[in-house]
Amino acid sequence: MIGRNKRGIRGTSTRVRLAVAAAVLVGGGAAAVVGVAASHGSSPTAASSAGYYTSTLSQSHAMSDAMNMWNKSPQTSLSLIARMTPMSNTSPTNFHTHTLALQRGTVVAEERNAFVIKSANHQLELWNVTRGTKFLNVFGNNMGMNALTGNGNSMSMPNHTSWSKGARVLNRGDIVFIFGEKVHGQLVAQLVLFVAPLKVTTTPIPTVAPSMTATSTTVPAPGVTVTVTANPTATVPNTTVNGTPAVSSTHS
Repeated sequence: MIGRNKRGIRGTSTRVRLAVAAAVLVGGGAAAVVGVAASHGSSPTAASSAGYYTSTLSQSHAMSDAMNMWNKSPQTSLSLIARMTPMSNTSPTNFHTHTLALQRGTVVAEERNAFVIKSANHQLELWNVTRGTKFLNVFGNNMGMNALTGNGNSMSMPNHTSWSKGARVLNRGDIVFIFGEKVHGQLVAQLVLFVAPLKVTTTPIPTVAPSMTATSTTVPAPGVTVTVTANPTATVPNTTVNGTPAVSSTHS
């Protein structure tokens, strides 16, 4: 599935990243970041010269800025995603000539280069993975958990669940937030935030079948004649002396 569109997927991903960078960096620096958001009706306040936001961001702006900052500061990117407008299931977003896509949900099937995510509204989406897809297990990272769940406003986490800090790849049952784009009708993941439930294995208790030995005694019914056959290895008299049976000896 990915092989047929590998070249197109890579090319489109590059174009999207360039478009994102252009949208953020027009005018240069942090001032441009604030200016882009302000031009779309929001009123963010720069917390520092790095251009941090303190207000809710639209999905397209939050994700474009987050992806642009990822290689430099993943933690800053997570804070931007955490400030994104809440979305619980799937959400396509038009960005210039591209269709961006986001989804929160649970992994219900996976293979080497693709996985299926089921959202809270039971919608299923097939996502493809490329070498450029970034995966981050956010367990233990408070800002990462906020980005994953939308500060708890977009996704609720199951109670009484232990999480695996060492998980590096997606498996069935993992809870995820995915950002990517639609390329030739296929969803291609660029960023995957996830937590993995800790797999608990139990050792079965062996079942031992009881051993019972039954002893039965058969009593002949009245009038029944019982014939006993001698053991062929037993010593049988074979000689008589003056009418008295005698046993031939084999000893010298």
